[in-house]
Amino acid sequence: MLIQALGMLMILILPSFSAQADATRCPEASRNNTISYELLETCLLNEGVELEVHGVVPMSSMFVVTYRNPTNFFQSVHLSLLGSTPELRTFIKTLKRHDVILVKGGYQNIPSPQKHIRAAEISLISRSSEAPHSEEYTYEALPAQILGMKSLIGKVHAVYGDGRILVVEYKDLVVPVYVEAQWMAEANALSRGDKIEIHYVIQDGPSRPVHVNFDPAHADALKVLHAVTLDHGKPKTMTGKMVMFPKSPMVMFPVFAIDVDMGDGVFIPHTVLSFTDVELFKQARAKFQEAWDRHPETVRNYRNKFINDALTVTVTGTYNMIDPLQANPQLVITSLDDIQIANP
Repeated sequence: MLIQALGMLMILILPSFSAQADATRCPEASRNNTISYELLETCLLNEGVELEVHGVVPMSSMFVVTYRNPTNFFQSVHLSLLGSTPELRTFIKTLKRHDVILVKGGYQNIPSPQKHIRAAEISLISRSSEAPHSEEYTYEALPAQILGMKSLIGKVHAVYGDGRILVVEYKDLVVPVYVEAQWMAEANALSRGDKIEIHYVIQDGPSRPVHVNFDPAHADALKVLHAVTLDHGKPKTMTGKMVMFPKSPMVMFPVFAIDVDMGDGVFIPHTVLSFTDVELFKQARAKFQEAWDRHPETVRNYRNKFINDALTVTVTGTYNMIDPLQANPQLVITSLDDIQIANP
């Protein structure tokens, strides 16, 4: 199943992602299935590095970019982006997810598993077509809410540094958790999309974005409420609103999913596809697209995806969660009839 999954993912990747890479993509930083931060910084300090914007949350001062191995799509690292001048800091706030930029600079000396780039120069290579850049997204959750609470229920967004950094999604807000040694093993065992409850205290610094630590006074500071890997390989029938992840510089067409309500305000998108039948996958995308196009007035932007509130979808398939860092769980269908779309 893993080989089939990788094969289907390669179908999604744009042909321009080739084995050739110019100097600004820093191919020398990727060797022996690892990425060298030292060699990556050498490129940053010289000709610069082409990076993809992963996420921008100006209200939280959270700016994350991705370096990707130019000859291996599946190998990448995330880095925080800081501007060295007021002009650069203002420019960074205008960036959007999947924009491609050329960055020159070096690492800021910050004790964190995730490297921070202090940019001396930034130039725009290409704008993403994911969403209009003039349209600002209004967040449902705000950093002030995190400051006013002692616990939250959310889902895992990412795990870095062997569990030293846990990133949690609370509604549509992304919260970094710096993990102390006693919880690292538990954090490192989590998968993206796991529903969790955390009890926390606010970390003294930095103040933006707000970082939290597990509460040492709480015995169950990290509790898994639902682990997505437990359903791997099981037949499932699931229902949720139709979701579209728009095409990006790395994906040649929109990807459709259903947003499944896991309770407590936690929704987990489940991508719908077929690994073994490319024609069925095309037909499924066409079925989703036709329904989506009939109801454009009920589409809303939700951070990194679009949700169509008029369309409720029930999917029967095999649950697939092969990798703890997988973008979303998948429902693997065998027939077009496995997708039932209801709308008012």
